[in-house]
Amino acid sequence: MPDETYDVVIAGAGPAGATAACLLAAGKYRIALVDRKEFPRAVPCAGWLNARAMPLLQQLGVDKKSFSAHECRDITFYKEDFSESATPHFQESPGRLIDRTQFDQALVAAAKAQGVTVIQGCGVAGANLGESGVVVDLADGRKLETGFLLLATGRDTDLRDRLRAGSSAASTMRWSAQVEAPLTAKNAPKEPRIAVVLGLERSSSFAMLCVGPGRISVNITWAGAQDQAVSALINLCRRAHEHKLIPIDLARAATTVKPVRTPASSALDMESHVGKHLLAIGEAGGFVSAVSNEGIYPSMWSAQIAAEVVDKALRSTCSQEELMTFDSLWRIQMAEYLRSPHTDIQFLLPLIFTNQPMADRMGAAFFCGENI
Repeated sequence: MPDETYDVVIAGAGPAGATAACLLAAGKYRIALVDRKEFPRAVPCAGWLNARAMPLLQQLGVDKKSFSAHECRDITFYKEDFSESATPHFQESPGRLIDRTQFDQALVAAAKAQGVTVIQGCGVAGANLGESGVVVDLADGRKLETGFLLLATGRDTDLRDRLRAGSSAASTMRWSAQVEAPLTAKNAPKEPRIAVVLGLERSSSFAMLCVGPGRISVNITWAGAQDQAVSALINLCRRAHEHKLIPIDLARAATTVKPVRTPASSALDMESHVGKHLLAIGEAGGFVSAVSNEGIYPSMWSAQIAAEVVDKALRSTCSQEELMTFDSLWRIQMAEYLRSPHTDIQFLLPLIFTNQPMADRMGAAFFCGENI
């Protein structure tokens, strides 16, 4: 017999899971938000939050003062050898640098405030997808009975694959490796700044270097082999410091980094995100921008669409039919944002560094999700 009963159980309390929990709890549904980690917990992340996420945060009841967020206007593109640079123009700040640990904690706090039952330090071990609902097995042996299960487990797709909630084509996967360190007031810039290094190893690999109050991070998105990602990160850290893009040489710290696979735009290659009484959202569903490897806002966006679909399913006598609409809805709304540009960026690099309109278009593509 189940130990507890909920309308919806959500596996994963990151941006996708917490967003869905907040939105569904606002509809007075009984929601359980489950995560295998205890919060606050660190997440490797460049810490870039798209400005388009701000209205959704307001809807969730999350005050930007509850997490460290700094508007960023100082953004520069660099050629791989740092010999050329370009500064895209934005009418307003395209986003903020955030402390990801604080950000996730703020979202979970908002979910709790909405009445969501938050279960931390105990993940979802499995689930029995029945005809009338789902029985969720927790790692501590408890069983939760629910009408629907949302998989928001981030880059860990083991549970998603075991429940056959879609699979991603390996060709779309890339490697992400990050190193970060605290900054003293002496080393920190007056204003946050971001450097994006394009065309690493003459490929679609790139890096984002973020220097903000109290923190510096170097994040590389690598299109090559896994064993090359760390070497590329070490080399980049050393050269970035030599060219004074970062105030600290992080090359030594980068030697201990372990690359992780990132599902950039793999949502587009999945046949379906829908299972029996189940949806895959966030990074578990491949909702990551192909251009910039941005995952926070696309994850929240996918969760917003999923919450609307689940709300209708909970009120319908044909719940599975309502759930199936998720596949078409997210494609209509999100596909252009997620997919790679129609033009190979490698061929555009000379123009980005010599033509201001092209630099502006690249800035809009990388930071705002617009097509080049």
